[in-house]
Amino acid sequence: MTVGSTIGRYVGVAIAVPDLTAAVKQYSRLGFVVSNLSYRTEWGAEVATFGFADGSYLELVSGVDTTKRNGAAIAAFVERFGARTYLSCYEVADMAAAYDRVREAGIDVVGPPQFAPASVGERAEMLWLQPSAMGGAFTQLLRLHDGPRQFEATTPGTRLFTQVLVGHDSERIVATMTGLGSIPNPSYEVPQWGLRATVFELPGDTNMEIAVPTDTARPQGAALRRALDAGRSGHYMTTFEVDDVDLLAKRLADAGVETLGPPTDSPTQSPWGPCRQLWVHPTRSPGTFVQFLTRISGSTDPHS
Repeated sequence: MTVGSTIGRYVGVAIAVPDLTAAVKQYSRLGFVVSNLSYRTEWGAEVATFGFADGSYLELVSGVDTTKRNGAAIAAFVERFGARTYLSCYEVADMAAAYDRVREAGIDVVGPPQFAPASVGERAEMLWLQPSAMGGAFTQLLRLHDGPRQFEATTPGTRLFTQVLVGHDSERIVATMTGLGSIPNPSYEVPQWGLRATVFELPGDTNMEIAVPTDTARPQGAALRRALDAGRSGHYMTTFEVDDVDLLAKRLADAGVETLGPPTDSPTQSPWGPCRQLWVHPTRSPGTFVQFLTRISGSTDPHS
């Protein structure tokens, strides 16, 4: 992020699912604690929220009333794609200023800002960017009038850290982010993974990353290419920072949760310094590819 940036921290991710009860069970097995279950009357959607101590959150959403615009959109999304990340959310400090900047930059939006309906239970303004503006990722800008969300029950030692996007037109994503005032770090190659990454540092020690496949002979590069070829451009992976990824890996193994192997050290190219990383098997986290990450003590600067 640079001085004058409009876009704030990466604060929320919403995953559309066909069966909310089943999805809650699966995410609970990953260690996530349900903060609340709610019905958004005005939207026609059921929502399960997994909140974190810093106010960031993961939501599972299901469109149950297709006579409502949002409920119908979520249901149609699930019918087309199955369980899949529906929305990523970034804070803004001033919605009017954000809307002015979006229009000045020529960024496509769904419509003007709206206030959150009463069933959300908080004073908030929301502005949605068209998915095409972010490579296929539906994106919300959020202004919380009463500060970060607070949850009575939270998942210990966990928070949202990075949203990874993959898209055919990565330059369009970069243009949107720079139009919002965020300047990317220089792109870097990870040849052992067969990809190139571009990271935008955001407030609150959060990030948005664009991953581009460069070598499909590598499993990671091949997976990115398959996502693009299958029409799944946009949201690709959600990264959560946890206190102890090795301890979490043991707990997941004891619970019978399949992962893509044990925790591994991050590549030397990691912009967050030395880390330990763990990936959950995609079949165990419906709607998103989940990565858990722990930065090694002594590397407190995430971008050193």
